[in-house]
Amino acid sequence: MTEHQVLAVNGVRLAYQVAGPVGGDPLLLLAALGESADHWAAVRDVLARERRVYALDLRGHGRSEWAGAYSLELMRDDVLGFLDAVGLDRVDLVGHSMGGVVAFLVAQHSPWRVVRLVLEDVPAPLPREPRAAVRPEGELAFDWAVVPALRSQLDRPDPSWLEGLSLITAPTLVVAGGPDSHVPQDSLADLARRIPDARLTTIPVGHLVHAAAPEEFTAAVTAFLAEDIPDGEVARRWLAEDGITQTGPDAWYDADPPARTLTREELCNGLGSMAFTDEGLDLAGRLRVALGLMDLLGGHVLVTWQIHSAHRGPGGPLPAGPLWDGYRRRLEAVREYPAITESLWSDWFEVWQTAEEAFAEVLGNDRDRLEAGAPEPLLRRARRVLEVSGPVPWQAKAATYEAAVRVPELHPAVFRALRASYHDVYGQLEPEPALALLDRLELPAGTEHRVALRQVLAAGHRNHYRSPEAWDGA
Repeated sequence: MTEHQVLAVNGVRLAYQVAGPVGGDPLLLLAALGESADHWAAVRDVLARERRVYALDLRGHGRSEWAGAYSLELMRDDVLGFLDAVGLDRVDLVGHSMGGVVAFLVAQHSPWRVVRLVLEDVPAPLPREPRAAVRPEGELAFDWAVVPALRSQLDRPDPSWLEGLSLITAPTLVVAGGPDSHVPQDSLADLARRIPDARLTTIPVGHLVHAAAPEEFTAAVTAFLAEDIPDGEVARRWLAEDGITQTGPDAWYDADPPARTLTREELCNGLGSMAFTDEGLDLAGRLRVALGLMDLLGGHVLVTWQIHSAHRGPGGPLPAGPLWDGYRRRLEAVREYPAITESLWSDWFEVWQTAEEAFAEVLGNDRDRLEAGAPEPLLRRARRVLEVSGPVPWQAKAATYEAAVRVPELHPAVFRALRASYHDVYGQLEPEPALALLDRLELPAGTEHRVALRQVLAAGHRNHYRSPEAWDGA
């Protein structure tokens, strides 16, 4: 049964529909320009079988207040206010066309509020040729003033919207309508490329995908939403059990008395090292929480160190599959995970007992796959690992460096790896083979430190800290 409700958000009355089991994971639907919650009827009941589905009339649409003041930023803020008003900390979010623009603005403004994101036939926010808007005859189910206000923004979008796509952390499904849609399909592909964890699927029925092909649409969306939740969400739920929720880029609310706001640093100091002390989780579950905390909180030593400590401790080693798959996935992702590379360098590579194992797991075992035309995810992983591999013993990495030289795209990363191997306090090089590798690299003219590195290697030096005068002289 679908309920119809109205509440006040940001001084505007917003109408919404809600269906599905009260305890189901929340899913919020945002309709296109000129449409309302009613337009989700073809798919709402299927989506609501196991989820608590909310369909919102954005301001100026349907039963919501025709407020007179309209912008996509106001609609974004309305959505965030709506989540607060109905007590939803995080949701899965689906947006169609203009509703999809509002959805990705929410996801880039407050990424901690969105678990997963579905964008239905939504173009990338790039300038387009303006077209005159002609008002249809007769009574409308939305305020016509919305159209010119929003069309001007869609024609000339704020450049920060495009840049902000890289801030979206939610796994994202972009659903394209195919050649019969009036939306340029290459723009949807561009949108999917710019969102770090996005994929593109096409259902070739035109712009109104969910209405024209409801079964195909719901099948794609439900399959996407049924996938395992990200490790970051596992960590958020783990924190929520202690009454801790994120309220800003560097703000966390601790509801346990005395209630207070914590910074990321304070949260790391207080809870960062506790995942592996939770007896309610098995070892794989603790690892997922620890990796998720790295995703959420970054490279704080109490967050990154606990994984290495648990691996080396009396309860270790950790299960190799989940451990190293977790590292490899992040190293291959479009999104940057600085905590992962920091952890590899300081926790694993600089500790001689684990350097060889870690390097082999994250790259060395795949060196035979390093060749021209290798998949870009593998090349991303190789670049990131090579650049922090300075402390790894030479005999453990030499063959991988040699393999990487076969790939021109990796030459800058190999150079940085050789330079780091010389300068890291724990680093080491074999001067003769390292010099041979350096001389095979195709690098831009004037590459900084290339000449100096060649001179110290030719003179037989292995490490800057053993003979600092050699580098100074070079």
